[in-house]
Amino acid sequence: MIEPETALPATAPVAEERWSWPPLFGLLEVQFGAAVGYLQTAVPYWLAKDGMPLAQIGILSGAAFSPHAWKLLWVPLIDLGPWRRVWYGVSTLLTALLILACAVFPDPARHLGVFTLMLTALQAAATTAHAALNGLMATTSKASDKGRTAGWQMAGNVGATSLLGALALFLASQYSRQVAGVVLSTLVLASGAGIFWITERNDASTVPTGSLLKAAWERVRGIVVDLGKTAFSRDGLILLVLCLAPVACGALTNLFSAMAGAYQVPERTVELVSGLGMGIGGALGSLVGGWLSDRMNRKLAYVLMGGATGLCAFAMAAAPMTPTTYIWGTLAYSIANGAGFAAFAGMVLEMVSEGAAVTTKYSLFVAASNFAISYTTALDGRASEFRNIGPRASIAADGLITFAGITLVVLIFALFLRKKPAAPAVTA
Repeated sequence: MIEPETALPATAPVAEERWSWPPLFGLLEVQFGAAVGYLQTAVPYWLAKDGMPLAQIGILSGAAFSPHAWKLLWVPLIDLGPWRRVWYGVSTLLTALLILACAVFPDPARHLGVFTLMLTALQAAATTAHAALNGLMATTSKASDKGRTAGWQMAGNVGATSLLGALALFLASQYSRQVAGVVLSTLVLASGAGIFWITERNDASTVPTGSLLKAAWERVRGIVVDLGKTAFSRDGLILLVLCLAPVACGALTNLFSAMAGAYQVPERTVELVSGLGMGIGGALGSLVGGWLSDRMNRKLAYVLMGGATGLCAFAMAAAPMTPTTYIWGTLAYSIANGAGFAAFAGMVLEMVSEGAAVTTKYSLFVAASNFAISYTTALDGRASEFRNIGPRASIAADGLITFAGITLVVLIFALFLRKKPAAPAVTA
């Protein structure tokens, strides 16, 4: 007897998850590189050319870069819903407008307070877009691509920072600072259009389950719980110590252009070294750092890359103050700095890829790291006044601060974070 066929229930086809293409994050990081490069390369060079002391430039840079540290005050808002692409788009638009506003601002050296506020607002807008992009990177990239994704993002970060900072110098020397601002603003808007090729993943925790007020409260509570659980875990505390210590800050990249005069470097050479040279070197270092972070302990990779930047600083400080020293010193430092930044990003991505507070957690660690960069930049600038030694003292101080940070981290790990002894095996 033949049994009648039983119809199976129809099943809906499973939608294939769409993951973001890692190189796309390099393009989307251009807005951040433009804002940082403008403050890191163009502004210090112009202010030094206008006669401002290096110590004062260091204080201005430290203050203007400070939003990268205290952005944690507003970044949790990005985690409240699936609107990271919107945050990125609006913040990128503000970044373009503020670059233009800073470029057309008349006589900044005579109105330093207002100019500093404008530069600070610029960095606040850029770092907000950067935070939204970090959240997208953590949630839309494959687990197996974390290191490669971090490498591409940092290649775009340090590459655009150097290239666009030098492009601003070149355009200002050939035309005007206003033209430089227009071109950088246009590039920011054009690269930001790549956000339309990112598909934000649906997070069930962002879907309201009751009233709007209740849903908002549940989301905020989830963010706070997830953030606290990560930050106060053993691995989270280790990562916070690494970020707050001056391990791989690369702070000299904020001051190199202001040191060019002391090394008798022609303006065109500064443009080529700070732009093409440091851009390519930093990007290659980032790709290498991302590759290494997938093949060894990411925290160890970060410390090793920090040691490399410190050695580069010592070598440059010991060499004669000639254009040749400036060229090889800044290039070597930028390569090591790019590798350190990529190792940092891979290390953080490994920690924060899941949970309700992805963007906030990433920003917590980035803010801690940027706080270290800000205070190290200010200390490097102040060191130039030591016995009137000038830039050589700043460069040597950077190396000393870096190895002091590494030593502190090693001591803390050795004293307080030893592995617990294995539990004895239970026998019947």
